[in-house]
Amino acid sequence: MVRLGFSRVVFLSAGFILKAVGDLLLEPSSLVVEYGAQASANCSTNSSHKGMGWEASQGGVDMVTNVTLLTWTVPSLTHWDIKPMCYMNLASEKQILKFLPVTIYKLPDTLSVSLKNCSGIEGETCLLQCDVQNVAPVQYLKVIWYRQQFLMTNSSFNETAIEPVNKIVNLKIQLSRNDDGAKYWCEAKLELGPEGLRPRLRKKSEPVSIAVQYKPVFSNDTEKMILEAGNGEIILNCTVRANPPSKYTWNVAPGTEKNELHSSSPLLSVSQPGNYTCTASNQYGEAKKLFVVIKPQSGNTFWIILGLGLLLAAVLLIIGLIVPIKKRFGNHRKTMSSAGQPKEEEVSLK
Repeated sequence: MVRLGFSRVVFLSAGFILKAVGDLLLEPSSLVVEYGAQASANCSTNSSHKGMGWEASQGGVDMVTNVTLLTWTVPSLTHWDIKPMCYMNLASEKQILKFLPVTIYKLPDTLSVSLKNCSGIEGETCLLQCDVQNVAPVQYLKVIWYRQQFLMTNSSFNETAIEPVNKIVNLKIQLSRNDDGAKYWCEAKLELGPEGLRPRLRKKSEPVSIAVQYKPVFSNDTEKMILEAGNGEIILNCTVRANPPSKYTWNVAPGTEKNELHSSSPLLSVSQPGNYTCTASNQYGEAKKLFVVIKPQSGNTFWIILGLGLLLAAVLLIIGLIVPIKKRFGNHRKTMSSAGQPKEEEVSLK
């Protein structure tokens, strides 16, 4: 049993030594490099060898002996499909190879947004187009849409091209009055994963502003107002959002001192009670708002109502005190005889 155990230890140790012989270490283990930038990596070993070197379409290093570390360097990396390989020739004539994964990226040359097939009328469905020029690699590209600093949606691509490509990403929007003057833009982002460099790989377009044409709409089409007691005059405000801006006309209900108004302003000064109707209109439609103007209540009316209320409360209080007293004295008289003596009551048992 002891000899078997010892043999097993010797066997495992020999396997470990064989595994360690001919091992190559790359630092870093992978590279993420911008197109045209410098690239560099080290290849090292603790094993004895007859020579080691680098094979690559750029920056190849001829085999050298008596070294434990060999560096591959390229001043400007421009080969998209480069696959650097470190190799080592052992004394046993065996060759050890190790490839260095390299990802070359390029942010877009240009990124622009345009509005397509859109006349700019509220309710219309329009197309925003993001044009991405010369970006790589497309499999790591994400195009993100923004509206007024808020992220709307994003797109990614299931492609494997490693050289630069052009991409067009569309976004459909239905115009509303809240889009009038709103800014939209797109952003290109390269998500290259946890390996290698982690620069801020983003580029965004210039924003495009949308002009939306819409009719006037009042949030509240009726408003009640009270004439001031002092000067007896108030200002009616009919201002409403619209694009193009609204034109205003005023009408007064019959019975008011002035039945016809010729004001084209959204503001109207009135001193008489009545129903005033404002009409706001542009080429896309119109909206009406009714102002009901009434006189303030008289101060004497308030005090009369208050006095009547207090009087009624006093009457109810007096009634509430008298009725219980009358009931108590009435019951007492019923239990006295005509002579003023208590009356005996007979109880009959059956």
